[in-house]
Amino acid sequence: LQEGEPTSARCDDLAALKSKGCPMEDIENPRGSKQVLEDREVTNRKIGAAEKLKPEAITQIQPQKLVLKLRVGEPQTISLKFKRAEDYPIDLYYLMDLSYSMKDDLENVKSLGTALMLEMGK
Repeated sequence: LQEGEPTSARCDDLAALKSKGCPMEDIENPRGSKQVLEDREVTNRKIGAAEKLKPEAITQIQPQKLVLKLRVGEPQTISLKFKRAEDYPIDLYYLMDLSYSMKDDLENVKSLGTALMLEMGK
């Protein structure tokens, strides 16, 4: 840092840090990543078969568990596979940013879940 420069200037993109003369060995620039922890195949049951499975033996979404490390401006792509099991309840998941700037969107999502349930019931 230069004299009088705020400590926040230490956090910058790679090009800006290089232009300021920061040596590469002193720059930390971790990348985002994804790691699949659990990846069971979705359950394939034959329609009309009298096959009874315990709820814990039914898999509707694949992968089941993963870890994401995210960086600003660096997208991560996730492939999900979903197959609804016959005669099995539907789980609905929302992935949301819960920061204050999303407060109004959170209210919309809460009401959307109820509206969606009523529509699917029809």
